[in-house]
Amino acid sequence: MTDVFMIGKKLKYLREDRKYSQEYVAIELGVGKSTYSDYEREVLNVPADVVVKAVDLYKVDLSYFYSRGPVQITMNDQATNGYVEHQNNEGKELVDRFFAHIAERDKRLEELLARAIDRLGGPA
Repeated sequence: MTDVFMIGKKLKYLREDRKYSQEYVAIELGVGKSTYSDYEREVLNVPADVVVKAVDLYKVDLSYFYSRGPVQITMNDQATNGYVEHQNNEGKELVDRFFAHIAERDKRLEELLARAIDRLGGPA
């Protein structure tokens, strides 16, 4: 699979940089070890919810994963080398679209939940 953002390589870089095992990261991200290995090798695309968990785990900005920047740039590096200020707008637009998609999904889920509660006769 082709991942223009190289998310798998970025996951691997961060894991090795922090000296975490694949098993530890897989548990933290809520996936199986073999699945996580497939993410790093870019055999599987990394789902957005897993990327969000990785952002929390590694304390990096979401744009790190969804930009075409170098693999080795981390949040700590970004402040010192001006990377954040010089990112292209394409990465920001992608992140904005991602969050808009999540908001729309949440809205649809709330509507479905409200309909289900109505059908069951309201809250107990």
